Amino acid sequence: MDPVEQRNLFLQVDLGCSLPQAHIELLRNAVDSTDEELTVFISLANVASIAQNTGWTQMQRRIAELYAVAAGQALQKERSLIVDVIPLDFCAYSSDDMEPYMHRPTEAISKDIPAVPEWWPQEMRASISQYNSGHGDARAETSSQPQPTRTPTPWTSYPHVAVGGTFDHLHVGHKILLTATALAATKRVVCGISADALLEKKKYKELLEPYRVRELNTLLFLRKIRKDIIVELAPISDPYGPTSVDASIEALVVSQETLNGSKALNVRREENGLAPMHLMPIDLIVTPSDGAQNSMQASVNNSGLKISSTAIRAALAEKQQRGSRPPH
Repeated sequence: MDPVEQRNLFLQVDLGCSLPQAHIELLRNAVDSTDEELTVFISLANVASIAQNTGWTQMQRRIAELYAVAAGQALQKERSLIVDVIPLDFCAYSSDDMEPYMHRPTEAISKDIPAVPEWWPQEMRASISQYNSGHGDARAETSSQPQPTRTPTPWTSYPHVAVGGTFDHLHVGHKILLTATALAATKRVVCGISADALLEKKKYKELLEPYRVRELNTLLFLRKIRKDIIVELAPISDPYGPTSVDASIEALVVSQETLNGSKALNVRREENGLAPMHLMPIDLIVTPSDGAQNSMQASVNNSGLKISSTAIRAALAEKQQRGSRPPH
């Protein structure tokens, strides 16, 4: 691949299987040859065959694997790169929504190209470059949607879904959490963002992004993932946020590590006479497939990748101490 500032990939991913080696190779090479922004559009194969009770877990694993491979490769090569994974089947994109990506090079494995949606702008479809991989294990189906409809999700969705966090220096863990939240909602996402006053005791607080920056970055990312839902953002100044008073919220997306603490939110709702929320946990510690393992640099218990805002601020502080210009 020729080096470029911005690039698109198109991958057809089997929701029930780990990433094939051909996709891993393409993604790694794209990271190595993209300087600023890499957008990975995915279409899911065999969605109809996924059981409702396993779809939620499998969806987040596939998205997390893609982020893990990209983040691991970027860490290995010490590259600073924005990576976004957009699951086209569920995002309600139209051809007009593809305009920002029109003039970027787009790569795909030859077996995946028949699955490119027919509603993609003809210019983009015609200019896709076939990536020649030595691996023939990327699966593809030819049943593309002629119109930008949203595929029914193989997991339980709710009209009004909430999520909360600091969302400082938006990273892949945040993106996995926000993507899952957007895919769990059918009408509205309520996103609580920690107010500046709530973060006074955070490590390296002087390098925290201001609330308005964190709010804007969160909104822009959610809008990349879903075009057809209402997004409401609100500052959180206490441990409960809007979930304690908004009766319409039916579900809350949480990380596994905050699951127990999130149960206190339902206790508060009960005290306020509100129905409990369904808790939808996701795992932000990514355990990569065997093929992705060699690209991982950061690990938790040597089993996966977890990137934190604190770690990012620590790296920024270290660079400042060395007199280097911090990344942006």
